[in-house]
Amino acid sequence: MLAAQENRFQYVYFTLSGLVACTMLILFYISMRTTINERLREDLKLLQRQLIYEKPNPHWSYNNSWRRIGNATLRHEIYSAYFDVRTDIISNVKLDEEQLTVGSLRIFAILPERLRDSRVSCIVRFADFTSHEILAEEAGAMHDVHNNSFAAWSIMCPLQVKKESPPRLPQFVALSYASNRLSHISPSYIQISYPRNMSEMFHKSRATISVCVGPLQENYSNVLRLVEFVEMYRLQGAVHFYFYYVEASEEVRRVLDHYQRLGLADVFEWNVQAHLQDVHYAGIVAQFNDCVYRANVVDNHRYAAVVDLDEVLMPLKHNSLADYLRQCDEGRTSGFVFRNVFFYRRDSNDTFNAPGHIMNRVLYTQSKVRRTLEVMPAYMRSKVVVNTRAIVEMGNHQVYRSAPGFVDHIVHQTVGLLFHYRDKCINCKMVLIVDYTARRFGSLLFDRVDGTCLEVFMERRGICALA
Repeated sequence: MLAAQENRFQYVYFTLSGLVACTMLILFYISMRTTINERLREDLKLLQRQLIYEKPNPHWSYNNSWRRIGNATLRHEIYSAYFDVRTDIISNVKLDEEQLTVGSLRIFAILPERLRDSRVSCIVRFADFTSHEILAEEAGAMHDVHNNSFAAWSIMCPLQVKKESPPRLPQFVALSYASNRLSHISPSYIQISYPRNMSEMFHKSRATISVCVGPLQENYSNVLRLVEFVEMYRLQGAVHFYFYYVEASEEVRRVLDHYQRLGLADVFEWNVQAHLQDVHYAGIVAQFNDCVYRANVVDNHRYAAVVDLDEVLMPLKHNSLADYLRQCDEGRTSGFVFRNVFFYRRDSNDTFNAPGHIMNRVLYTQSKVRRTLEVMPAYMRSKVVVNTRAIVEMGNHQVYRSAPGFVDHIVHQTVGLLFHYRDKCINCKMVLIVDYTARRFGSLLFDRVDGTCLEVFMERRGICALA
């Protein structure tokens, strides 16, 4: 009996020893694979930076518009494509004797939320009109669909080139998938956006703030709010603005043209009229993602504030947004999340601080001084200043996916807030408190708004229309 018990103990001992040994071998294998993969990616980055890149089309104007893909009755549309040099967001990179992965193509489209196809491909075309097909590594609807039948899609195709300098880069790209047969027979090509200055492709991003503004629609006509918005963010340190319009009044277009001539803004037609009823808020998710990629890839801005025209990101303990980012960004933050408070249009105007000589006296950031006491939770109507090189997928109120090693930072409510100037109440019975924070910009803001309105509307003696 003792011999049988001893045999049982030996059996258990050897079984457990075998399991431990197998576990150690598996862990060793995973460790080796991880180490090899890390070394491969490090070698790839070094080799990637040693190549000399030439823009396939030096005369590219960087303007885009929505184009139908294949069968027009399906209402599938494609807008833009960007050459993204970040190899750490690609799952399967290649580095052998002949080829290496130099980056990826990021494409934005509007497609059915539930597309039947399991395979989507990119057809790339070169300057000599040769082409080949690349299977997409990522293809799917982005967040914030809100039960609509169509959605903003993000498609990523890895790009491999031969080991030669300069590498041969594609000029155009189209999408192809089986449920839209014409997408392969007659591809809808769009031009790929590369950096304006190819020599800065791997340089450190410029520590500048750009502003991505939500789409202007429903014949947007609030000229004074538009001018005040731009000048307020300029005082906060912003150097460039990206506007997308579905429909805007002639006066608004004059203001946008003015800022475009000054080199302060890019203005793009956002012709999504065919999808205004079946995609969320005029395709705002596609627009914000296009804007963030444009700020990163094309213009090399480090930061992009993703906001609407009635929203102001307001630091409470720093002189400006630029000062806050300069002091608080440690380099691995994908986005600074500012929590929301409301100011309501129905509240009475307080124009006490408007100087007597000012023509445009009713500025919303200066005349609305009572806000909601309650600060909404993070990611609920909050807005974000993002590090453009960290973003893979951007949402309306939060970062949905960032590059490896980056995380969000929720700005404490005593350090900064999102001032949201709503035309309509969310809850008109909420407790309001007086907040004069925005008035510290008042003196400069009044002068700048009057100066811009005078330049654009001289025939009106510098009066900007307030809708």
